[in-house]
Amino acid sequence: MYINYRYSIAASFLLACSVVGAQQLQHPVALSANSNTMVTRTPDSRGWTDPALNHNKLIQQQNGGDGTYKLIGTYKVIGTQFLFGEHHKGDMFAKEAKAYNVYLSYNTYNQEVEFYSTSNPDKPLVREPGTLDSFTIQENINLGITRPLRFIYGSHLGEKEKYYYLEMHKGEKYGLYKRYKSGLDYVSNNLAQPELRQFDLQYEYYYFNVSTNSLKKIKPNATAVIREFRQVKDLSAEINHDMFTVNPEDGLKKAFESLNK
Repeated sequence: MYINYRYSIAASFLLACSVVGAQQLQHPVALSANSNTMVTRTPDSRGWTDPALNHNKLIQQQNGGDGTYKLIGTYKVIGTQFLFGEHHKGDMFAKEAKAYNVYLSYNTYNQEVEFYSTSNPDKPLVREPGTLDSFTIQENINLGITRPLRFIYGSHLGEKEKYYYLEMHKGEKYGLYKRYKSGLDYVSNNLAQPELRQFDLQYEYYYFNVSTNSLKKIKPNATAVIREFRQVKDLSAEINHDMFTVNPEDGLKKAFESLNK
């Protein structure tokens, strides 16, 4: 269970000032806790940004300003590990049961799914990774969720790693998926509290080969996609660099629609 605390007034003021300064930068930066190197975060220089990433960055800025954090081990962590925040209307599917129109939260840090129902309206129950075959977060335009989000557990896609994968395109030959995960990063504009961290949401794209029942990572650019499938189909006349620059996900979807014809 995570616990929320409040900093002292002085610390809150320092963090609020730091966040204001960071918001004035064109590209927010963070110091990677794993590599100790400076890395650029959202917004994406190409103009397109992932809606979930945008939402989580907003929560980070709000938490940094009001002094709210979650305690994970010895770290005080700002932001949220939940995709698009908490308490979304959705459906869950497991071998032993199905649940419709429950309220759920997808934890991208540990891949747990928390949920509320009529039998537990005040305290969430937790499904550990792999105890659900799939779950769906329903559309919520206000949060940037423009369609239902269906997540499938990796073992059903021939994958051993304990992650859920967002289904972006399902085809008879190839499927397109997206994997979200969160880590803990340093807060680069905070020097007063070395124990302070922030949730760092990342995502990767994968495709599922139906004939081999396997997942493989793929880069969201035209060159990588054309090269990956050059033995299957020539996609050079259907996708191009500009298409991926405007919106890489639209470019990927168009490619996989073509591959499945």
